[in-house]
Amino acid sequence: MTDISARIKKLKIKSEKLVDSFFVGDYSSVFKGMGLEFHEARPYIPGDDTRFIDWNVTSRMGQPFCKIFKEERELILTVILDVSASMYGEFSHAKSFTAQEVFALLSFAASDNGDRVGVIAFSDIIELQLMANRGKHHVQSEIQQVLSLKPQRKGSDMSMALRIAGEVMKRRGICVIISDFKTEDYWRELSMLSRKHDVVAIRIESDSDILLPSSGYVTVVDPEEYQTISVMPSSSYFRKEYEGFWQVTRTNWQKNCRRRGVETLTINTKDDTVRALLQFFRRRGHGS
Repeated sequence: MTDISARIKKLKIKSEKLVDSFFVGDYSSVFKGMGLEFHEARPYIPGDDTRFIDWNVTSRMGQPFCKIFKEERELILTVILDVSASMYGEFSHAKSFTAQEVFALLSFAASDNGDRVGVIAFSDIIELQLMANRGKHHVQSEIQQVLSLKPQRKGSDMSMALRIAGEVMKRRGICVIISDFKTEDYWRELSMLSRKHDVVAIRIESDSDILLPSSGYVTVVDPEEYQTISVMPSSSYFRKEYEGFWQVTRTNWQKNCRRRGVETLTINTKDDTVRALLQFFRRRGHGS
């Protein structure tokens, strides 16, 4: 068995814990604004909402008919996965590992509920795009391709990925963005996407993003631009200022997301991903 196959098997076992603990029978309740699909037209009954009169049928039948809708039972999950160098580069193995695990757990959970799953993996190009489909074979193939993906580019263009997601998601669905969000100029596209879809932003962080060691020289690297700067963080003041900068950055990001109706979850690479997702969706399912 290959390493990737072994990982997929372990992730499937982890996902069963997630599903058994919460999602069974309650999966749909954690997502907002499930859509409606047309079911049938029936004769108008006094008190029916006139907005739902089917004028085409009414004109044919010579009497008013109303459209009857039913709730869509099938959800469509589209995952937008950041595979830029800050997530998938030589200094970011822990973040890519965590991001892959989150993607796999959500995909297996959705598949177990009979829903469709698709993925858009991006750097500053679309590195992988798989349209949403259902079935265990489809989901396992998606996960295998994501786990074995070797990005061709190092940059990050989230606005492009969000725009493409908006184009391919023809009806209301769930969109989960997995990224460290170390990119800019994507707020307009995020706003447009969240107007139509239920969007959740999952921020992947590692301690190396926000904490500096207390001694020695440290070289800070921008893995997407390969710009470096050497610092000597022996000063506790300097370390606190550095940590404070990233805390403010995260807080502002959370506020900007929520202003657009996008819920957020931050997962550290040291966290138990199953527990983090379970706690998040349990809060969401109870409306807190």
